[in-house]
Amino acid sequence: MQLVPADRNLTGAEIELVTLERREERLRILLEAVRNEYDYILIDCPPSLGLLTLNALVAANAVLIPLQCEYFALEGLADLVGTIRRVRAAFNPSLDIEGVLLTMFDERTNLGQQVAQDVRQFFKEKVFSHG
Repeated sequence: MQLVPADRNLTGAEIELVTLERREERLRILLEAVRNEYDYILIDCPPSLGLLTLNALVAANAVLIPLQCEYFALEGLADLVGTIRRVRAAFNPSLDIEGVLLTMFDERTNLGQQVAQDVRQFFKEKVFSHG
């Protein structure tokens, strides 16, 4: 296992990417050189839909979505699914959703139950089960 952590040099990457050609493909191009050396490459993204996340989606085969079981997370999830569809259409036709992992899930609360039910209804078997 190898880990390549972000550091403060990544802070300006979003701004620097804006002016580059093929800016949305920079990470995919870099990973092509090492892709065959690994069984899995995990890319952790910021919780935004900027150029860094776009690069990750263009480079990825699949997306694992951790989802906090709260109301506002559902709104963000809808935005993310829309973004994944647009990335699939424009840059990465093979991009798929691997699954949704419910986090901070308290099945004792009505809100937790409702969010989990809504997510399971939409994503079906792609929602990971506990236990």
